[in-house]
Amino acid sequence: MDLPSLELAVQRLRDAEAALDAARADVEIEAVLAVRRGEAVEDVSTASGITPHDLMRLEKTADQHQV
Repeated sequence: MDLPSLELAVQRLRDAEAALDAARADVEIEAVLAVRRGEAVEDVSTASGITPHDLMRLEKTADQHQV
């Protein structure tokens, strides 16, 4: 089977998904650090798109993931 166009599209999709995962992790880390620096949870939530509930959960569990 010779599907070079499909294989290329699949690889681009996988690369994009990996980049999205990395960007999401960066946002989560920076959001937790902002809260720890004293920024208001609501402000960080608005800027990051992470709900206040999820942001506080991330902050509480961040040490387990070495933030």
